[in-house]
Amino acid sequence: MKSLPLLFVGLFLLLPASSEAQNREQPLSPRDSVFCLIDTNMISVNYGRPSMRGRKIMGELVPWNQVWRTGANEATHFRTNYDMILGGIPVMRGTYTLFTLPSPTGWKIILNKQRGQWGTRYDATQDYARFDAIVEELPAPVETLTVAFDATGRTNGRMKIMWEKTMVWTRFEKADNIRPVSPLDSTEVFLENRKVKVKYSKPYMRGREIWGVVVPYDSIWRTGANMATVLQTEGDITIGGANIPAGTYTLYSKPAAGGFKLIVNKKAPGQALYDPSQDHAHIELTMKNADEPVDPFTITLEPTGRSNTAILRLGWGDREYAADVVAK
Repeated sequence: MKSLPLLFVGLFLLLPASSEAQNREQPLSPRDSVFCLIDTNMISVNYGRPSMRGRKIMGELVPWNQVWRTGANEATHFRTNYDMILGGIPVMRGTYTLFTLPSPTGWKIILNKQRGQWGTRYDATQDYARFDAIVEELPAPVETLTVAFDATGRTNGRMKIMWEKTMVWTRFEKADNIRPVSPLDSTEVFLENRKVKVKYSKPYMRGREIWGVVVPYDSIWRTGANMATVLQTEGDITIGGANIPAGTYTLYSKPAAGGFKLIVNKKAPGQALYDPSQDHAHIELTMKNADEPVDPFTITLEPTGRSNTAILRLGWGDREYAADVVAK
């Protein structure tokens, strides 16, 4: 009989621990995944699902005009195992983090190239694309954040984000012809019967802010995408007054808030790794605001009507840069 109180006390001490274990097993914002099968291919979203719990959501818990993790805890991840058009933007198969930018007048959906991070660690320089979404008011509140897919055809559908009385959605469709996302291009001109040519890749804006974000200020940029941008000249020339002997070079640049420095480098064409010890010239280009957005990134060598002179122009987003090219 004397052992009964000890048994009772032992059971009593175990009860709180058991209750705490149950609480740990039921997080306030449980992780969930949603899948959609499109023409034998799969897309999915993995996200944390917070609930309203009596709180005002839009404009308060989810502030206006601030990037939101579109979930809770770890970043929300969007995965597609096929190339697609999402919100009108070409998206290559892969895994991205998904954010949104809510405002009272509209929402943007953001795909970001970071992966595996906590949801508040957003880096705009890693954005893959931003695009406008469609916003609708729901007839009844949705207590727990919900991401869902609707298949509207064999190769297309809708992605929906629903919480409180707001539904944000966008269309998607399978696309087999979006590659390369940053296609190769070239521009050339003949000066005194000798060819000057630039070969480069053409990245697109995809709704992103370019200068100072996608292309950081005061950092070396490959002046395009993918492989290094290449300058080939059959004769001696000057660019912006800098002497460039006949030969093959790679072009880099160092954009700033108020200017743009073109770097002519003697490194052989290929990978875009920059070696400052190979620099041949740093050239300040003139800058002006573009009359209308330039998209994709474009390099042109424009004839001037004189046999020995052309204009080198680079443009992307809201800016254009230029320098004279003169045959020696």
